[in-house]
Amino acid sequence: MASLHQDVLRELGILQLELQTIGLWSDVAPSEEALLSTEPFCCDLMSFAEWLQWIFIPRLSYLAETEGQLPRKSGIFPMAEGAFKDLEDAVKGLMGSIQRMDSLLTA
Repeated sequence: MASLHQDVLRELGILQLELQTIGLWSDVAPSEEALLSTEPFCCDLMSFAEWLQWIFIPRLSYLAETEGQLPRKSGIFPMAEGAFKDLEDAVKGLMGSIQRMDSLLTA
């Protein structure tokens, strides 16, 4: 039986693939200042897609790989809806992955 940590790692891989597929994955890291932002989702200094790539995925990957304490609640889907509303059909897979991640972490 798969553990929650394994399920989270699998979904993070899908999330990364979806970001890459629709061209929202970047080879260029945000500035050090952006990475240290204290605003929710670092929304003052980076896009939501950048936050997913450079903050959310690495932190959750680390916690899942080390079997650390995962968040007990996730509610990033509403933020994603707003951030990606103009991309419509292109983000269906991405939105599905984000919704599954919220469910995994909130179950």
